[in-house]
Amino acid sequence: MANGKQLLRMTVIVLAIAGVLGFRMEAMGMLEKAADTKGRPDVIMIDTIAKIEKLEQSAAVFKHDAHTKALKDQGMSCESCHKKDAKGDMVLAFNRQGDELSADALKDIYHDGCISCHVESGEKGFKTGPMVGECRGCHQAAPEVTGDRVEAGMDNALHFSHWDSKIIPADAGKDTNCGACHTKQGEEDAWRFNAEFASKPENEAYHAKCVSCHQGLIEKKAERSGPVQCAGCHGKEEVAARKVEEAKTLKAMGELPRLPRKQPDAVLMTAKVEGPAPEKVTGMAAVAFDHKLHEAGVDNCRVCHTQGVNAPMDKSFKAMHDLTSDASCVGCHAVEQKKPECAGCHAQRPVAEAMSGTSASCVACHNVGTDGEPSLELLAAAPKEMRTAVAAEAVAARPESHAMVEVAAIPEFVTIGSIADKYQPSKMPHRKIVLKIMDGIKDSPLAASFHAAPEAVCAGCHHNSPATVTPPKCASCHAKPFEAEGRPGLKAAYHGQCMTCHTEMKLEKPAATDCAACHEKKAN
Repeated sequence: MANGKQLLRMTVIVLAIAGVLGFRMEAMGMLEKAADTKGRPDVIMIDTIAKIEKLEQSAAVFKHDAHTKALKDQGMSCESCHKKDAKGDMVLAFNRQGDELSADALKDIYHDGCISCHVESGEKGFKTGPMVGECRGCHQAAPEVTGDRVEAGMDNALHFSHWDSKIIPADAGKDTNCGACHTKQGEEDAWRFNAEFASKPENEAYHAKCVSCHQGLIEKKAERSGPVQCAGCHGKEEVAARKVEEAKTLKAMGELPRLPRKQPDAVLMTAKVEGPAPEKVTGMAAVAFDHKLHEAGVDNCRVCHTQGVNAPMDKSFKAMHDLTSDASCVGCHAVEQKKPECAGCHAQRPVAEAMSGTSASCVACHNVGTDGEPSLELLAAAPKEMRTAVAAEAVAARPESHAMVEVAAIPEFVTIGSIADKYQPSKMPHRKIVLKIMDGIKDSPLAASFHAAPEAVCAGCHHNSPATVTPPKCASCHAKPFEAEGRPGLKAAYHGQCMTCHTEMKLEKPAATDCAACHEKKAN
């Protein structure tokens, strides 16, 4: 009897374990399926025929990286699907040279090529894809998996790894290898890609050149190559991992070498009137643009040269001062002001108001040609060499560090108690706060140029008053208690200023809502 009960107990346990395992296996299967339905960087919707006639079926869902892996597992390569042209470059079109074909011919190429490969893979014992008659396996009206790609681009670090590479052959008679991708090596009018790719859409040009080159290096068993799978350039995790490695390399190098493209260190920009007399200058002083400094602060040249490096820059007022565009000077500076070390002051001092309320910010850039020689007219018509020299001289004269008020002139503490009610007056560590702000922007060339006056940083809190170390009291403009004459009342002004600053600068201590950290509550 005892043995029977023990056997029954063991049976129940085994069944329970089996049930749990079965549930876990089913759950794992569900998770795997769920993971597969997430966005993938390699998903391509094949709808080539739609350019010729209306599709009879939904576009085919194609997982490129999954197929690349399957081919590799079977000892096959990209040439199983992609032919090579006369120059040996891989053609992106599936199983054809890219010739214009009829809809029926395209159907035959895809169906014969894909299904026959699936059959052969199955016969070899490999996991395979849909067979004849299983149309919905590829043609899905509601795709189970969708494309999710990050934008791939040639940032400065990635560009450096190419032009510094010893694997890519050097140009004939030169010590550069720019000719592997560019028609003219190091010339200011060089095209981004070789001439034969200039007429192609950008995505086709990149894939035709980059993937073909990477694949060629792999076939040659080169020490290093580049990605041929979609995730290598468009996968979120893969790109993030590359960025981490690039950051490590950059830290070890100290700084990234400049691209050898004969670009100027400084450029002089003069404003001109748009219209029938473009040679007439506006009267606004010229701008000495520190090209070398800005070049090091962006991921690639097209951050500013949005129409291409070789296209003329749009130097109109709107293009340079558009607050909504990161490619404009003012718009880019506004983005910089959102950094925690700057946002404490600038979050409550919008760029638009600062620009419309004072000319001080304009003079920070427009300050060449205002006094003596050369005149604005001469600068506008001067040869390139002279303009470059004037710009370089103006850039070199700019302050390297932030102007600062003498520490002794900064009050150590400021007691705020004029409206103390439920709380004790707040003893604000004024000097500590100012020095903390100054320390955060000490390495910023932007702050050094725009905060030319030592008292400029004071205006972050003491706004709408002259920059001075003895600003008027807040109560001069802000009345009690919260709202008066269209402006915040004194209590609202104090809390709005301090709490906003703490929030924007991401200060954990004291928290913006920790009342007792700033003023103790009264005992009564």
